[in-house]
Amino acid sequence: MLITQALAELRAAGAVGCVVLGEPGYYSRFGFKGEPRLVLPDVPAEYFQAIVFNGTFPAGEVAYHASFEATA
Repeated sequence: MLITQALAELRAAGAVGCVVLGEPGYYSRFGFKGEPRLVLPDVPAEYFQAIVFNGTFPAGEVAYHASFEATA
């Protein structure tokens, strides 16, 4: 329910899509799929997935916000 609600809120906010780094078998049930034109460096391509709400998949290298690199 958390993922479904988060995706609904992204759509409502006008987001074009969303990316996720995770298990393909799990996230595919929500519509995520691998897109070879989107690259997250140093990550196996099959684990970096995207969903587009409208339009076409963008292309390029993706970088997460620096806060995702924080360590305890």
